[in-house]
Amino acid sequence: MPLSLMLIALFALAFLIFDLVLCVRVWWMTELPLWRRILPATLLCAAVAASIGRAWGVTAVAEAVAFPLNAATALLGMFELDRQRARRAAAEGPAEGAT
Repeated sequence: MPLSLMLIALFALAFLIFDLVLCVRVWWMTELPLWRRILPATLLCAAVAASIGRAWGVTAVAEAVAFPLNAATALLGMFELDRQRARRAAAEGPAEGAT
């Protein structure tokens, strides 16, 4: 296996783990409605299913759907984590000693 393919596979695995960690972190946000907690995990499952379709020769679906769903999972997860961080910061009030 050429080195370039190995690097692409390692990047894909790292991105999958990143998406999975984001999905788990969003899943544990109890203050969100259930559908917003489940949405990133559902998108990730659909992306993985589209990627697995390559094994059966369904490459058109994987090429058209897998990467956009993975990107949407990452963006949605980071958005929800950022909003949670902002809500916590607003609830705590200004930092001590701030003018």
